Amino acid sequence: MGMLKLADFYHLPELDTVIGQLIADGPGLIVVAGLDPRPNSGDAFLPSGRATIFRVLLGEFLDANPRSRAVVVAQDREVVRVPRGQGRRISFALAQPPLGYADQIAAAVARGPDLLVIDRLCEETVGPALAAAQRGMRVLAQLDTIFRGGFVARHLLDLGAAPELLGALGWVVAVQRFPTLCTQCRSAAPAPPEHHRRLLALAGDEDLPAEFFRCDGCPACGGTGRAGDIAAFDIFRAERHVVQLGGGAQGLARERLPSAPASAVTGTASLLSLETYALHLARQGYLALDDVLGLTDDQLRRTYRLLASSEEALTSANRTLERKVVELESANRVLQQRTAALISLQDMTQALIASYDIGELARRTCRQARDLCGADRAILYLRAEDGDAVVLAVSGWSQALVNQRVPAAQAFGEGPSAPQPFGGWPPGISPRHPDVEGVQLRAGLRAPLVAQHEQVGLMVVHTTLKARFSQGEVALLTTFANQAALSIQRAILVSQLRQKVAMLEEAQAALISKERLEREMELAREVQQSVLPRIFPETPGLAFAARNEPARQVGGDFYDVFRLDDRRYGLVIADVSGKGMPAALYMALARSLLLAEARREPSPRAVLLSVNRLLRELGEPHMFVTVFYGVLDAAARRLTYCRAGHDYPVLLRGGRALTLTGEGTVIGFFDESELRLAEESLELEPGDRLVLYTDGLTDVLDGSARRFELARLKELLVSHGALGAASLVDATFAALVAYQGDTPQYDDMTMLVVEVKELS
Repeated sequence: MGMLKLADFYHLPELDTVIGQLIADGPGLIVVAGLDPRPNSGDAFLPSGRATIFRVLLGEFLDANPRSRAVVVAQDREVVRVPRGQGRRISFALAQPPLGYADQIAAAVARGPDLLVIDRLCEETVGPALAAAQRGMRVLAQLDTIFRGGFVARHLLDLGAAPELLGALGWVVAVQRFPTLCTQCRSAAPAPPEHHRRLLALAGDEDLPAEFFRCDGCPACGGTGRAGDIAAFDIFRAERHVVQLGGGAQGLARERLPSAPASAVTGTASLLSLETYALHLARQGYLALDDVLGLTDDQLRRTYRLLASSEEALTSANRTLERKVVELESANRVLQQRTAALISLQDMTQALIASYDIGELARRTCRQARDLCGADRAILYLRAEDGDAVVLAVSGWSQALVNQRVPAAQAFGEGPSAPQPFGGWPPGISPRHPDVEGVQLRAGLRAPLVAQHEQVGLMVVHTTLKARFSQGEVALLTTFANQAALSIQRAILVSQLRQKVAMLEEAQAALISKERLEREMELAREVQQSVLPRIFPETPGLAFAARNEPARQVGGDFYDVFRLDDRRYGLVIADVSGKGMPAALYMALARSLLLAEARREPSPRAVLLSVNRLLRELGEPHMFVTVFYGVLDAAARRLTYCRAGHDYPVLLRGGRALTLTGEGTVIGFFDESELRLAEESLELEPGDRLVLYTDGLTDVLDGSARRFELARLKELLVSHGALGAASLVDATFAALVAYQGDTPQYDDMTMLVVEVKELS
């Protein structure tokens, strides 16, 4: 924009004076009009180049007024390419949500610029643009239209401009491009006599040339006689008077434009019409005379073609839109059906999770499986301890089948783990003729109940109404069967745990009745020691060592290292609140739950969340436990862990004692919504020593009642950091005993060390 001038686009020197008047004119709306290219419009109209003229005209305004400032209201900054040296004189007010064009135009007017620039005139902007011009501001805007001259004023009325504001319209610079004559085959030709009168009308007082030009076509232009294109202009100026005002915004003098009748504006002729401009181009050999004389008819023809192509495109778009609407409605119906099924499945799953009564859980599973896949009958088998199958619940079959035993080979066999079509009668039910049964079994599904890669049961569903189950129904039953298997397994585990807890409670009551205090301590110590491992798993590259020294007042410390699969091991250390037999029983319950959930869930955080939920259901409401639980991948040497309020473990590496991170609160006391448990991971290296401990180590007191403290424990561990796991444990406890001296031990001391060795 900084290098181009309007003179580079027109071919009539007379326009220099007109453009100079436009640049020097007073307040008012200046419209640059032209038609943007339209998709699928064929050769209706060439792109007008309106945007380029718009930018060039802005540049000439700024060049002519070196101290002037402009505010550009547009959707983006690319509308105006600011030339060098003018960047500080142009500011932008972008019409972007939440602010629209009207808001930004009002804000721009309030800033009092010398020139207000609006990137497009439309229903939203035409009123504010004319109002700003009438208040005495110079406004430059562009309009996408085929109209020119006074017809642009009428078009502004169609856009919603108030007639009393139309007097603020100052200039309309309309631009249109036409194909030019081929210079290779162009030749002079006299004007036919029958066109003489029309030519005189176009030329006015000017002398007509003796001849014009024509083209017959050549290989260079492909026989069309046309090559390239040229811009033609229509310059319109609305006649008006101005009223001088005093100081305006920022102290600048302004001129207010009076209201003028709309007819006075729309009826004004152009200073230079498009037809006259085209005639001058024909004189210079750019256009053919026939193109100039037939300009009006050609414009109508091209306009009709543009409207026809637009209507065709709109019709095609409507048809496409209607097809899309139909497709979306169909997809929406399918989505609603699937959503309803998934919501139902979710409700069923939540109901299964909340139930721990195995009998009720099995009956509910049968009923909901029927509803989910549109079956008439369902039967559920549970694998007994001896391997046989026991009918746990039925729906649609005789209740007399419940508790019936079926051989394992007949019930389970070697079938797949996913639901499959099943054509026979359920295991353990003798086939009967449809006349005897009253219905015919038309289609069936056999759904194994698999939890943690182990088949815990089997469910068989049948329908007497349809020939087969749909893929969607099979998929829903698959998902439901997996959830049901997990729920049944958890219900069995909870039942066993409740039995064990009941047994422990009975034992506790018997012990209290016999030996209320001392015997309780002894039994608590026995319970605690019985659950602590004596032998750890052997795995290359790792060594484990641990030690537990219970206090006189027995607490609930425990630790364990157990194998999860061929490469993963579970590491746990915990400290139960309280003392005596209640703490020991709570420790046993917490340990059992953790071991059970650890083999079901790979995530340490998920394991602790499940244990917390079960402890709140099964344990004492006023008790809790701090736990560090990690999963050690021996092959990858990666430790994934979660600490629930337990002391931060120490990692000995490179002669330093590093403290592991991880947020966590105790479990067994808070609701799940109040828990804060973070799952962390750590890459172990050869030579590392991971030290897990309970607070009994740091709370050891000397003869002056001074605590051993964590800092002293770290120094001790660093000093013995080169020892193996077992030696490190022995050295640590020896130092603690020496520090304690004759002071009684009042809390359990527990320590677990994992040594990472070099693989040979």
